[in-house]
Amino acid sequence: MKATVMVLMLAGLVGLPALAAQSLYPAKDGTLADGGVYGPFDGTADDADWYFNQSSYEGSISRSTTGAGLEHRVTWEYDLAGVTVLPPVQATLRFVLRGAPVFPMPDAKIHVYSYPADLQESLGDFNAGPAVLQGIVTVPAYQAPTVYTVDVSAVINAAIVGGGRKVAFRFQIDPATSNPANQAYIDAIDSDATTKPRLTVEEAPAAPGDIDADGDVDAEDFLGFPPCMSGPDVPPATGCNVYDFDSDADVDLADYRAFQGYLTTAR
Repeated sequence: MKATVMVLMLAGLVGLPALAAQSLYPAKDGTLADGGVYGPFDGTADDADWYFNQSSYEGSISRSTTGAGLEHRVTWEYDLAGVTVLPPVQATLRFVLRGAPVFPMPDAKIHVYSYPADLQESLGDFNAGPAVLQGIVTVPAYQAPTVYTVDVSAVINAAIVGGGRKVAFRFQIDPATSNPANQAYIDAIDSDATTKPRLTVEEAPAAPGDIDADGDVDAEDFLGFPPCMSGPDVPPATGCNVYDFDSDADVDLADYRAFQGYLTTAR
C-alpha cells in the first residue's frame, strides 16, 4: 500500500515536466462468435478471431436470439508497458462505429467492459471476468461511421499503479436487452492498427484532493496525507506537494482543513 501511495504522489512533484499524451493501439484483438453455425448459443465462444486476423473483414458486434441464436463480441487488449505518464492519468478509449444496414432494427446499445488482460487472443475473452462496465454507447440502424469516446481513467490508473501494465476491453450488445436482434459494426482490419480503438493516456487535469484520479475524493486519497504532514513553514517531503492545498510550501493543519472541504462520497 505504501508503494502505491508513493507512486501516486510522484505525479505531484514540483518541477516535473509535463508529458505529452501517449496513444496506443491493441496488441491483441478479435471477434468471437457464440452460436450460429459455430456451435450452440450458450454464452461460450465457439470460433475465435473470425474477423480481425484476416486482412479485409469488418467487425460485427451483434446479438440475435431468433432461430438458433448468434452473438459476436469484439475484444481488444493493450500493452501499457511503454506508458511513461505518471498516475494519476486521464485515459480515453476512442473508436468509430456505424449502424447496421437493416430496417427495422432497434438501436444497438453497445456495452464497453474491461476485464483482466493476458495479451493473448483466446476463446476465453468472450466472457472473461470479472468484467467491469466502463461505458455505454448507442448506435442507431443506418448510422454513418461515428466517433465515440469512453473515459477509462479508473481502470488504466489501476493497471499502472498495480504493476500489471495491461488492460482489455470487450464490446458487446447490452446483455439485458429485450430486443430479439441488435447489430453495429466497427470497420477494423488487422493489417491497419489505426482502424482499431485508440487508447489515449495523458496527465490528469488538476483536481484538488483526487489523488488517484478516480472521480471522487475519499479515504483512498487520504492514505498518504498523515506521513506528509510536516507542520507550518516546514518544506514538504519529496512527493508530498500533492497535499499542499494552499500552496504555501508546507503540509499542515490548514491543508488538512482544505482537504476536508474536498471530501466527497466514493463513486
